[in-house]
Amino acid sequence: MTDRRNGTSERTNGLGIMLGIVGRIQRRSALIWVFALGATMLGTAAAVAALYDTPAKIHTYAEAVTSGNALVAINGKVEGIDSLGGVIQDEFGFMAAFLLPLLGIALVARSTRREEESGRLELLLGGRIARHEPALAALIVATATIAATGMMFAIGLAVSGVPLARSMLYALSLAGLAFVFAGLAALLAQLTRHARDVYAWSLILLAASVVLRGVGDVTETWLTWLSPLGWAEKAAPFGDQRWWTLAIPLAVGVTLSGAALRLAARRDLGSALVRGGAGPEHASAWLRSPIGLAIWIHRPATLGWFAGGALLTGAMGALTQQALDAMVGNSAFAEAMGITHGRPLDGFVAAVQLYLAVIATGYVVQAIGTLRAEEADGRLETRLSGTLSRTRWLASHSLVVLAGLIVIVLGCSLVLGLATAISVGDMAEFGPTLSAGLAYLPAELVLAGLALAVYGLRPRMFPIAWAGYAAVTFIAFLGPGLKFPQWVLDLSPTTHAGNPPEGAIQFGALTITAAVALALIVMGFAAFRRRGVPQS
Repeated sequence: MTDRRNGTSERTNGLGIMLGIVGRIQRRSALIWVFALGATMLGTAAAVAALYDTPAKIHTYAEAVTSGNALVAINGKVEGIDSLGGVIQDEFGFMAAFLLPLLGIALVARSTRREEESGRLELLLGGRIARHEPALAALIVATATIAATGMMFAIGLAVSGVPLARSMLYALSLAGLAFVFAGLAALLAQLTRHARDVYAWSLILLAASVVLRGVGDVTETWLTWLSPLGWAEKAAPFGDQRWWTLAIPLAVGVTLSGAALRLAARRDLGSALVRGGAGPEHASAWLRSPIGLAIWIHRPATLGWFAGGALLTGAMGALTQQALDAMVGNSAFAEAMGITHGRPLDGFVAAVQLYLAVIATGYVVQAIGTLRAEEADGRLETRLSGTLSRTRWLASHSLVVLAGLIVIVLGCSLVLGLATAISVGDMAEFGPTLSAGLAYLPAELVLAGLALAVYGLRPRMFPIAWAGYAAVTFIAFLGPGLKFPQWVLDLSPTTHAGNPPEGAIQFGALTITAAVALALIVMGFAAFRRRGVPQS
């Protein structure tokens, strides 16, 4: 009897210890996620409530966004859109579809596979902590963070005048979406060998979910039900209120989490169930070079973000002609797409390029965040112990990240240009689409410079870079539609691109933006050369 009680106590203590460790590791990131997402929702709800303050205005908005399939493919099909809550759901749709899954992925990946890669998990498991408890603690902390975020969502909606029951259902549907991807990340952490693979495969599956939801909504078929984004949408918080749909993400999330815990309890530490083929006995000269190793490190993330961008731009390009048909004689729909003047086709391409710019910016912030992991896991000290200088190491990674950014921007712009040209039957639209994508490069480099500056000055404060990314995304997507003051719009570097090809490229503004990016990058290099390595 005593032995049984002691065994139960030890298991409880082991989980309690892991919860304390994971909570300490994640507390800053979790707080930033909660407040950044909560502030985004609060800002969106407050701005929508102030702008659409009469039933007539809400009805006009609803008529505009439901007259074509382009916005449905991006934001989803909102049931009950002819209401304040429905407008908020539509405006927040794309950001929610991107940021909520990323919340679950980031929190779990950092506390599981990344800790295992660093060797710290092996030390913990040498005590009385069971093999599955680190993954369980990571899931518990991630779930608590998701719940806190959902609570802030519900409060923000209720304060803005949305009925409490509908606010709760919408918040719970978004929390369920994040929970599914947290469980997916926990499972991928057992299947793959590196944290970057967890991110890459999670993003690829997220992109596939976006496409399934978009195709299902446009064609009004069962494909929507195959997507986690579709489950959140089908809850219809501002329509028929299907509370029972919450059971789907809950069941899937619990199933994925349970599978992850079962695998974590059985597999060998440091192993992965999905193994690559046997590599060469000795690393090639190329892989031993700073550039070669940097390419090998960043390749999975580059491919993952590129896949997401290509799927989005390809789907949107294929809907170009439908969007143009919907704009004929419907100025409200054009305004909802952000098209206020010029050719509708140029305005549509400009809107899609803005989405692509936000995706590309997310890539550079995440890729530079990988440098912090290289340092925290002890691999940077080994690299710098020889003849490799700090400047050369950082320059190698920066060049590879820049090359990845160009590949994503150019590659996805090519996909968009080709799909658009096929849709409208005019290959002459190919060139302006590529130029528009390149015009956003200085803006994307500003966020890259911010991330490098934060990494160079104080790596532990890197969530500031993600907070800056969230702010830029919020202003870029919602600022013009919600009539933000011009000085607020100017805070986002994407504003200064000039909205090409609808608007003329502002070369003067781009030059200043590029100078700001260069100054931030130089600041990051200078700070990195002077500070200690490693530094928390």
